[in-house]
Amino acid sequence: MRKIERITPPDTPRTLTRVAAYARISVETERTPTSLSTQVSYYSKLIQSTPGWDYAGVYADSGISGTTANRPQFQAMLQAARTGELDLILTKSISRFARNTVDLLETVRELKELDVEVRFEKENLSTFSKDGELILTLLASVAQAESEQISQNVKWRIRKGFEQGKANGFHLYGYTDSKDATDVDIIDAEADVVRWIYEQYLSRVSCEKMSAQLNASDAPPPMGGSFNPESVRAILKNPTYTGNMLLGQWSTPEGKPGRAVRNTGELPMYEVKNAIPAIISQELFDTVQTEIARRRDLAARANWSIETVAMTSKIKCAHCKCSFVRSVRKPHTQNAITTEHWICTERKKGRQTSCGTSEISDTALKGFIAEVLGLETFDDDAFTERIDHIDVQGKDHYTFYFTDGTTQTRTWQPKLKKASWTPAKRAAWSELVKARWEYARKLGIDGRSAPTPPEALAKYRAVAKAEAERLRAERGER
Repeated sequence: MRKIERITPPDTPRTLTRVAAYARISVETERTPTSLSTQVSYYSKLIQSTPGWDYAGVYADSGISGTTANRPQFQAMLQAARTGELDLILTKSISRFARNTVDLLETVRELKELDVEVRFEKENLSTFSKDGELILTLLASVAQAESEQISQNVKWRIRKGFEQGKANGFHLYGYTDSKDATDVDIIDAEADVVRWIYEQYLSRVSCEKMSAQLNASDAPPPMGGSFNPESVRAILKNPTYTGNMLLGQWSTPEGKPGRAVRNTGELPMYEVKNAIPAIISQELFDTVQTEIARRRDLAARANWSIETVAMTSKIKCAHCKCSFVRSVRKPHTQNAITTEHWICTERKKGRQTSCGTSEISDTALKGFIAEVLGLETFDDDAFTERIDHIDVQGKDHYTFYFTDGTTQTRTWQPKLKKASWTPAKRAAWSELVKARWEYARKLGIDGRSAPTPPEALAKYRAVAKAEAERLRAERGER
């Protein structure tokens, strides 16, 4: 008799859906922190109380527009999805998730490929539904249009404020913060630092030295926590310290929220005289700007801590718009014929550039300049008096700009290597070749493939080294 036994499959644990939520507020006010915390609390309770759901966190961005995808928590959520930590994302509405249609669709499609569903509560829409993307596109377009209208309204309000002499927020070292710069007061301790910086600059103290002295003192620090050369330069170049403001220097292009660019005439700017209390006089500010321009023209020669020569800041790379710098280094070999070179600053820093310039031997460059000036040897005083600067284009194209306003273009043909073949070195090389052929004759082989006798090679190298050292010594190279 057959016996039938029923086999019951073992219980398999139910797989939980890993659920996260995204919340966002675009403008920070006194009420918005409460609004954001309410969203976070709501989704935390919803996810943790729903059977079959595993709480994967709530990502929340505060004070960031939905028209940009550059939101820290939003990006953190996407990264969690990419690493397989999420199955479902909940959000209040399309506008909370993104207000830019293109960004929204790209994000949703990426999440869909990762098998991560997004549910929009207000619209009752899921990205996994049959017509989800079509409906999402239509609703996202509406959200983007609303955002653009809000942006236009905000810009209009800011422009109207500019016309009335009101800034769109005011924060500057030396002054109290203000919403529109109509109630600004001077902070005496910080103002003293500003005046000190202007006085020290005219006393030939560098920005690097000033920032170091300020950080070592008990001077009140700027918002960044400490002074640096760039923050000192920013203070020196800011005309607002004279009490006058220029409003509208920056603008946000259409369709690029949060990406302010300098206003170069596309929109009107507004100069407001005596808008805030002055820390320095207009005369002092103008004097400093003149000194800044003078030092910029002098370039490295304006920095008293840098060792300079007559050609410093006068050899220019026409492509990179920068000066050549002098590089002094140890010889690569004992026979190196020069140790001092001039090289484009961008190339010296290791940056990618297509200028095509090459290193120029200091000796060869001086000889070339002397030839152009009609001199037997290079003369510092003659160079300074007659040449304003030299533009270098490519490997060998040089344009000389003279102080009398004339120019001259020359092609440089390097002669230093040829000149390094002194009579003594030529004689040593001739002896080396003769020794090689004699050695080949003894071995009965072709002289072109014969090895060089060690004694002859050592003798040639000794002569080449001695001649290289003599040439460098004659040119005063280290």
